Amino acid sequence: MNPLIAFLLVFSALGALDKLLGGRFGLAGDFDKGLSAMGPLCLSMAGVYCAAVTVSEKLEALERVPALASLAAGCVLAPDLGGTAVCAALSSSGPEAVFTGVLVSSTLGCLVSFVLPISLGALRGEAAKEYLRGAALGVAALPAGLLAGGIVCGMSASLLFSRLVPVAAVCAALLFVLLRFPRAGTAALGAFGALVRWASIALFAVMAVQLFWGTGVFETPAVTESLAIAARITLVVCGSNVLCGLLLRRPALLGAAAQRLGVSREAAAGLAVSFATSLSMLPLFDKMDARGKAVNAAFSVGGAFCLGGQLAFVASAAPASVGAYLVCKLAAGACGALLAAKTTPRANGEVSA
Repeated sequence: MNPLIAFLLVFSALGALDKLLGGRFGLAGDFDKGLSAMGPLCLSMAGVYCAAVTVSEKLEALERVPALASLAAGCVLAPDLGGTAVCAALSSSGPEAVFTGVLVSSTLGCLVSFVLPISLGALRGEAAKEYLRGAALGVAALPAGLLAGGIVCGMSASLLFSRLVPVAAVCAALLFVLLRFPRAGTAALGAFGALVRWASIALFAVMAVQLFWGTGVFETPAVTESLAIAARITLVVCGSNVLCGLLLRRPALLGAAAQRLGVSREAAAGLAVSFATSLSMLPLFDKMDARGKAVNAAFSVGGAFCLGGQLAFVASAAPASVGAYLVCKLAAGACGALLAAKTTPRANGEVSA
């Protein structure tokens, strides 16, 4: 077992123990929030995972696959929405499968298929515009995180360069659309996100029929495996929630982080919870200062979910890639947040971090 997963499971166990004790130590609530994520998680992931595994087995039989097919899939699909399985089937080597199916998928793919549609759908008016400006800085920082992750996963210099250049081009195109045509770009991403959610519900229904009737279109092992992965993700999310809850109860620690970053306490809290899920950051967004909004939005592009359910999925589906995943996510998130801090003034007008 990955040491970080084991570390988070300890906090999950603490939350479960506190629940048995009636919430005496205030951890049961965070544990319950993690448990409540299992239903929506199964709905969004299980059917898509089964379909991706089934399709990937068919794709592996193809003799000729376009060189950048795996990269294209990683750019639009999050790991738990089929990105990892499909990219692995289309990749020409193990390191390329990690780069496209884990690193690109967990950053750019997750951004396109989940983070941006959900975030821009949850925020309104000026808050949405501020989030979009910060997210643009996060997109600009993505190639740096992918470069770091690609080096860790053992890609050759020539292969890494040949895959990183197209990703940088996609990031540049996404930046252009979001900044030049924000309404059209937001509408297109929202439509794509809605399509992904609709497809996930439909595929879950197909999987449910197969689960009860015993026959269907999916590979049978994939059905039980998807439910097991959902359970493992839920336990890690419980641990992440308990850990974040403990950190947020340390006002001195939160205040020190806010002062160091030059942002409000709400912004520091948003960054803390984004390590588990950026969805928990969104309710705090309107309460943040301008610099905090930019830093949080930029970090959410590459760094969100790095210690949450996405980590658990990667540890289950591609355990050997966890190190490269963490390096990529943390580097992309940190570079995005640093770029936002350097270009957004503090409340007193200072720009440097």
